Amino acid sequence: MRLQTDPSCFSITAFLADQVALVARQENLPPGAALLRLQELSRTPEGRATLMHLIEAAGEREPNADEAAKISAICHELTAWGYGGFTGGHRHESRHDQRAAA
Repeated sequence: MRLQTDPSCFSITAFLADQVALVARQENLPPGAALLRLQELSRTPEGRATLMHLIEAAGEREPNADEAAKISAICHELTAWGYGGFTGGHRHESRHDQRAAA
């Protein structure tokens, strides 16, 4: 099934549907279970990082350039929403505090 995201035009419906489709593909789940898994992953920083990893892995394996561009757009949007990048430590360092201490 082709992804619905248009990299040139954001659609929340396509964005969410494609996340479900990618989780279903990556974890070999039916759509309903993939939606539940997506909701589960979205609850914690660790889960959001796992979701980003799943979607990035799908992009790396995608042979079709158009589909890879859609996956890249999904990753870009998720990054803008604060997903990914979790390392297990503090996610946000205050630059203001560092400057004040200097």
